[in-house]
Amino acid sequence: MEIRQYLNLARKWAWLMILGLIIGGAGSYYYASRQPEVYQTSSRIMVSRAPEETTGNYYYIYNDLQLAKTYAQLIPAEPVLQAASEKLGYPVSGGQISVSQVPDSLLLDVSVRDSDPVRAAEIANSLINVFIDYNENLQKGRYASSEQSLQAQIAQVEAQITGIQTEMAQAAEQTQEIEKQQQEEANQQRLAELKTQLDQTEADIIKVEEELAAFYPLPEPTSTPVNRWQATATPVPTPTLSAEQLVAIKETQNRLDQLQTLRDLYKSTYTNLLVMGSGGSSTNSNSRMDQLQTTLALYQQIYSNLLNNYEAVRLARLRSTPNVVQVEAAQVPGSPVQPQPRRDAMLGAAIGLFLMAAIAFVVEYLDDTLKTPEDIDRHLHLPVIGLIGEMGRSKPKKRDKGSYYVYVSDNPLSPVTEAFRTLRTNLDFASVDKPLKTLLITSVGPSEGKSTLAVNLAVVMSQGDRKVVLMDTDLRRPSIHRYLQIPNRRGLTDVFRDQTKLSSIINSWGEPPIAIITSGGLPPNPTELISSEKMDRILTELKERTDIIILDSPPCIVADPLVLAAKVDGVMLVIEPGSTKIGAAQVLLEQLHRAGARVVGVVLNPISHRRGHYYSKYHYYASYYYTSRGYGQYYGSNGSNKQKRNGRPKSGEKTPETAAK
Repeated sequence: MEIRQYLNLARKWAWLMILGLIIGGAGSYYYASRQPEVYQTSSRIMVSRAPEETTGNYYYIYNDLQLAKTYAQLIPAEPVLQAASEKLGYPVSGGQISVSQVPDSLLLDVSVRDSDPVRAAEIANSLINVFIDYNENLQKGRYASSEQSLQAQIAQVEAQITGIQTEMAQAAEQTQEIEKQQQEEANQQRLAELKTQLDQTEADIIKVEEELAAFYPLPEPTSTPVNRWQATATPVPTPTLSAEQLVAIKETQNRLDQLQTLRDLYKSTYTNLLVMGSGGSSTNSNSRMDQLQTTLALYQQIYSNLLNNYEAVRLARLRSTPNVVQVEAAQVPGSPVQPQPRRDAMLGAAIGLFLMAAIAFVVEYLDDTLKTPEDIDRHLHLPVIGLIGEMGRSKPKKRDKGSYYVYVSDNPLSPVTEAFRTLRTNLDFASVDKPLKTLLITSVGPSEGKSTLAVNLAVVMSQGDRKVVLMDTDLRRPSIHRYLQIPNRRGLTDVFRDQTKLSSIINSWGEPPIAIITSGGLPPNPTELISSEKMDRILTELKERTDIIILDSPPCIVADPLVLAAKVDGVMLVIEPGSTKIGAAQVLLEQLHRAGARVVGVVLNPISHRRGHYYSKYHYYASYYYTSRGYGQYYGSNGSNKQKRNGRPKSGEKTPETAAK
């Protein structure tokens, strides 16, 4: 489809698109003006890792961006909203919150909407503070079990150190026998405690080793037998690890080394206590004090090791906790963001215009009628030899002055009359190689203006100094006698019925005169009459007397036009734009070709004034019509080449033409 066709389509459906524009804009404005006011404010936060981690690595930067996206989903989470609601004292819903990430940055914009501007700012600022606390508590939960276990072990070792120090203070005052008994009891108690702590440490070591092994999955077992004489083993491929996994492996390995060191200390202390308990009564007070001091030193070393492990876990927690900072606090908004009637009206108008344009396009796409000369050329491959506009109707006149339907006689200077003259000229060119003595006018369906076209064409041809015979061959619903207001008592069927001479049924009409042959009485078998040899003799006799014979036939829903098409020199097909179906016209054209008819061309009749943009020549005809009657001035191609109108005649005003009459 060309640009011109799109423009014509837009001009045709301009009323519908304007209607959609008005309805969409007015409806959107009315709906927006009835909506409650909504205020919006926003706060900006920055998300980043701890400053101790490497910041120049691409993987860390990528992970930071992913972390920002994750936090954008966590901020409107239900636990955060519930905590914010408890803090503010009124409910906060997720529909009020929207979080967006600033492109290619670690910044998040948290927007809040509310009907109260003060509440909107309070919600935004409180939500950020609650989320920061929630994030810290969430990260603490990852190391809570390790910290609690280390704190319990530290408390136990502190109690044991305090007991040994108390025992050393009392050792100097007790006798050897009491000292021996107490020593055995104390050794047994310490051995039990050390055994418990040693088992706990072994369990922690196994757990950490399992965590470490999870980073290195074992290869899948294979059913292929292995040669025991094979000198080298197949190397296991090392899995590809990310930067975060490498950091986690390093931290897990450090914890494992610390736990193994602690286990060795527990074993040394346990062995020392066993040796102390096996000394018997020969142990003196000096040996007892030495053993207590040695045990105290071991417990102090264990205590120091536990403190180091506890600080290492805390440091790991702090390093793995992302940093969330509010860089811009929310302010109280001064104007609402909703409703905005003007903006919504413009948007609604655009949507209405688009919808109506889409409807118009669909209607045109589904329209399977012939509308333009381009359609005729594309679907029928026939020339368009005539473009007849709508004929204005005046009051019926006397018989000798024309009639209600003979438009060209009453309006000799109108654009429609000029179009008939153009049609007459095109028919002359069509008969250059082969004389066009008989012309059949037919149409696809009824009420497409073929009879009106036949009458006016006959008048125009008679005005060109030709002998014209207009024959009404529609023996089913004749109309020529009604158009010309002449009697139909005798006509064509009388020639078939009896020996009536042809000259006796010919009526003369108009000035210059036209020979009119009406249909006469309606026969029961019109197709048989038209296909008879008598019809051939009638046409042959008329050809000898006249220059051209115009036959008005019924529409092609019956067989009569196809029979006549084989007897005439040419067939002119009348098509009503926007009404005649493409498929029906193609079927008719195929039937005419099978009958051996010569189709000289297509006439589009009538062309509505609403479709005038398809045929620009009528703008010229209309302008020339009025200027030629004295309502304006017309300038030729020399000079300004412009057309000036002083106005068209008003209702009741006498024109030069009517004044002359």
